[in-house]
Amino acid sequence: MRGSDELSKEELISLLETAGDLASQADPEQLVGAILEKACGMTNSPDGAVLLHDAERSGLYFAAARGTKAGELLEKWGARSSQRIPISSESSKAGQAFRSGQIDCSLDVADDAGHFKGVDEQTGKRSNSIVSVPLLFSGKSIGVLQVLNKQSPNGGFADYTTRDLVVLSHLAGLAATAITNALRLAKMKAHMGLYAQAGAQDLEERLDRPAQSETLTLLFADMRGFTQLCQSQADPKRTQKIMNDLFTMLADRVLSRGGIVNKFVGDSVFALFMSGAGPIQAVRCAFDMLERFDSLRRLWNEDSSVDVGFLNLGIGIATGPVALGSFGSAAVRDFTAIGVTVNLASAFESAARDGRRVLVDNDTWVAVRDIVQEYEGPTPFRLGKSGQSVVIDYNHYHLKCLKPDRPMRIFVSHNSQDVDFVERRIRQPLIERGIETWYSPADIPPGEKYVQAIEAGLLKCDWVLVAVSQNSAKSDWVKAECRAAIRDPRFHRRILPFQVDDTLPSQIGPEIGELESLDVRRMDDPGEALYQFLLKRGRELGANRGTPQPSR
Repeated sequence: MRGSDELSKEELISLLETAGDLASQADPEQLVGAILEKACGMTNSPDGAVLLHDAERSGLYFAAARGTKAGELLEKWGARSSQRIPISSESSKAGQAFRSGQIDCSLDVADDAGHFKGVDEQTGKRSNSIVSVPLLFSGKSIGVLQVLNKQSPNGGFADYTTRDLVVLSHLAGLAATAITNALRLAKMKAHMGLYAQAGAQDLEERLDRPAQSETLTLLFADMRGFTQLCQSQADPKRTQKIMNDLFTMLADRVLSRGGIVNKFVGDSVFALFMSGAGPIQAVRCAFDMLERFDSLRRLWNEDSSVDVGFLNLGIGIATGPVALGSFGSAAVRDFTAIGVTVNLASAFESAARDGRRVLVDNDTWVAVRDIVQEYEGPTPFRLGKSGQSVVIDYNHYHLKCLKPDRPMRIFVSHNSQDVDFVERRIRQPLIERGIETWYSPADIPPGEKYVQAIEAGLLKCDWVLVAVSQNSAKSDWVKAECRAAIRDPRFHRRILPFQVDDTLPSQIGPEIGELESLDVRRMDDPGEALYQFLLKRGRELGANRGTPQPSR
């Protein structure tokens, strides 16, 4: 080990034991937590973080954090947050270490222009000293290991030593290999049918066991018009982009509703919903998919000379017993569900066309009837293959629309100079009420991916809030976000400007000026006011659809 003469025999043994421990840890989240605990423990650092690279958004996110503000860091700068630590900027120690591949040791960062102040400002905790160590695998940076604010034996601040840097250098080398392997294993599990945000841990234990009987809700979603799409697009890359957009959206919707993406087949997705609320989760997921598919289709049309209005989405859902487990040989296995319920959901998906976009079986209907606004059914459905004598008749329902759901995720359009107000007075109160928020990173410059980044963020959200201020009125970014939201029919009556100062909504754009707005300047709890407004508007949108009734 290079620099090992700086370490004691006990420290070398500890690092060797750590290598074995990390190699045996397959869960990425637990792995980065163990790495960080070891790094902080061996350097007497109360604070630290493991930051990993997000290639799609060209920044770093907190995969693990330690210290009094750890939870806040993960919430605001974690994998599922909208913010990223810039790697292209000189004002980020982590970014500098990531780009250079060299350890950066800064003993007084409070006034250091090279220290990214965004995290300190949002958490309200000052960083004094930071060591940033690149996580290098095969010569390529995959992230950064950071430790902060080393303490002396008497509890004061102390400087990081050469010995600390040697320890961290060796630990980072072990960590980079372990993290890479764990992430690769996670991808392999996803390809085997275990792509989930949470809840798949118990399923992993079944990979080598016989299949077991489970009651699940199963969802198939398929894009109509794929053959015509391939024939109409002269550039195969264009077709590939459309399919990538589609699969990204479908997977995001399944995960956001607590489901598991089991597999993509052709131009369709097969998802599993395992909890007792599976039917409601699956049906809400289906209508999320339809809304966002309509938005995607509009974007595809704007970006193409060929009208793709012929594309549509058909969804089938069924609830019932299945055999769930790994199927195949000892060498090649596939984790999935099989059984009549799977066949029924697949058959519904095939039949979901000609304006009938979501078809469900009777068991699903019984579980979701209270959230359904308009439907047709029950009507008979015959399940069987051509030429076979065994044919089974089922009742099924065509779901047309649902009663309004509580807002799931809100896009907050604002200028970065207003981030403190947005974080403390808007975002945090909404999170406490169970609502996710999303906003675009401020460091993306206008260019080829400028509008695409905005549209990708909007596609993840159900509502749009616009912080109206002097800063946002001068921001091309905010104006571009508002124009993109206005163009999307999905956000009709779902865009709410709120005034932070004396600036008028019309100063951001004439269309924004025509919308109903909320003046939060003198409100004690603007987050609560916005939340109540969104609930009221949601009820109004639901009432405009008419009273719940079957249509024949």
